[in-house]
Amino acid sequence: MRLHDAKSGKYDDSTRLYWGRLPDRPAAVMTHDRAERVGTLYFDFDPPKSGNLADRRAAVVRDVDRITTWLDAVGGRWFIDVSPRGGVHLYVPLRESVSQSSIRPLYRELTALLPTLDAQPMLNAEQGCITIPGSRCKGGGFRTLLGGTLDDALETLDRRSEPGLIGRLRAAATPGLFLSSRDSEPAHHGGRGDTGDVSSSDVTDLVIDDDYAVDPAPTRKPVPWWVADFCAHGAVPSHHQSPSESRQAVLFHHASRGWSLTDLRATTHQPAWAAFWATYTSRRDGRRLLAIEWTKAITHARGRAAAKIAGKSSDSAHKPEQVHTGGMPALRPIRWKLAAARKWILESGEFSGKQTFSALAVVTALAYAISLSGRGSATMGGRWLAVAAGVLGDDTTRLILRKLIAAEGSPVRLIEAWSARTHAGDRLSLVTPQIAGKPVHAAEWEAFAARPEPVDPVWGELGLSTWWVHTILTAIEPSPGAAVSPRALAAAARVSPATVSRATAGLAAEGMADYGHGWISRTDRSPRRVPLLTAVADQRRDDRIARHQRERADFWQFWDLVLDNWSAREIVGYTSASDVAADHDAYMESVAPGARRDFPDPGSAPPNDVAADPDELALSLLMNELGAVLIDEN
Repeated sequence: MRLHDAKSGKYDDSTRLYWGRLPDRPAAVMTHDRAERVGTLYFDFDPPKSGNLADRRAAVVRDVDRITTWLDAVGGRWFIDVSPRGGVHLYVPLRESVSQSSIRPLYRELTALLPTLDAQPMLNAEQGCITIPGSRCKGGGFRTLLGGTLDDALETLDRRSEPGLIGRLRAAATPGLFLSSRDSEPAHHGGRGDTGDVSSSDVTDLVIDDDYAVDPAPTRKPVPWWVADFCAHGAVPSHHQSPSESRQAVLFHHASRGWSLTDLRATTHQPAWAAFWATYTSRRDGRRLLAIEWTKAITHARGRAAAKIAGKSSDSAHKPEQVHTGGMPALRPIRWKLAAARKWILESGEFSGKQTFSALAVVTALAYAISLSGRGSATMGGRWLAVAAGVLGDDTTRLILRKLIAAEGSPVRLIEAWSARTHAGDRLSLVTPQIAGKPVHAAEWEAFAARPEPVDPVWGELGLSTWWVHTILTAIEPSPGAAVSPRALAAAARVSPATVSRATAGLAAEGMADYGHGWISRTDRSPRRVPLLTAVADQRRDDRIARHQRERADFWQFWDLVLDNWSAREIVGYTSASDVAADHDAYMESVAPGARRDFPDPGSAPPNDVAADPDELALSLLMNELGAVLIDEN
């Protein structure tokens, strides 16, 4: 659990939760497990900072009532606690744990509907935490259960909610974004409704918010060339799979240009729109279908507008720094090497699952280091690579690096191992990889996509698979708005269609991509234009760098102490300098008889004795401790 730090005002300290002993400071439990999965949905409602106390608490009560009504309707089980200041926590145990990516859309949608909801504890898989019933509060007092007993809460935790709760809760909260079943379609009575026909007058007699339009509109560009042909004659363009896909695209293009439903209905009797309206009037559910499709179109257009406004309001420092990216047509050699390395990772079979995308990020960071060095190789440590690879986990980075160095035909070659005396890391280079003895060469478009630059830490929050799909989408369709089919994108990225689907949904949720049935396009929004994720990612990167600096200082300080006071043979089998000093004589006598005569202490050696060669000692240390092999004595 996390403990509150009075100096920082955050839950920065950590400790274990012991049975029967209440922490003496405000404490919080983590919202995610180590696999970044969630077994309970936590909803944190905080009173607004302005207004009188009664109004602020009433705002929380109103939002809690709304969400508990939705939960009751979809089979959710829940309990509530409250703080002395009026903050409310709602707990919803799930039948099965879910991934962080599964709950992110739910919380994004609910924060727009419930103003007092703070979604941050559930959107931060690494640092998210929440105080639970019985814990101390920062302002004094304790969190207490509301509207039930402890036994009631324990029963809720034991019985848990119905399966599939998240999807049903989203549908209950935002019904306009989800299709209802055909059985729920209202029956038509009287007139031509009995025959299942819908006249043009029926189409114009539609639902609420007819005059609503997105303002400012996301774009003022002319609609695509195929729109007029489809509206007038029903001609489906080659990049669409069906008339319904084209119809939805027409609605979206006009909603994105500031049209309202009233504007759209004004075209009902125009010959230029005859085929478009015929697709609705020929269906018995035409009224309901138009309502659903227009809601989807206007919602999507509104999201595009919000993303564009957020991008314009972002600080100029948030623009991605393009470092050593080379350029067409004269692509630099490092880009060809990086492209070949990526291709080998995807085709060699050495990596699978999440490791594949971690390896792609590691070789990209390595190429960035080589481009900075101005040579064919670069010296760096695993910690530096982890940060440059999108703040990848340290252990994951080391594992990937070991596999890349050891694999047959690998594009990564170890030139020189790290040196304790010079405080230098491993020297690595990129070479032409091989599969089954045949060299792997990249295509020109792959080299164009291979930019030797650090992976933005924002991609660490969105997922490296999302980064890879976005990278390839940018390479094959450089212009924002240009559409590509999911199948073509999956083939170019050498990943499964399911991976493309998940990545596209994540990109669209942050306003960086649009998609529909059979098409995907990216927007001009960069990851640096997602303010919330940028702040979280940058803080995570700064924290990681600060920790690395401390670890690196301790590491080299230890090695300096070792090399200044002990020979290589003396320290074999020990892990710290204090261990060596505490048991030095007994160890040498039992493990290496006579070693004291062969390697006397520097302080006891006569002045005229020749000291042992420090290079020989360093080589011996590397060979004994790390299994190093001497390749060339020259």
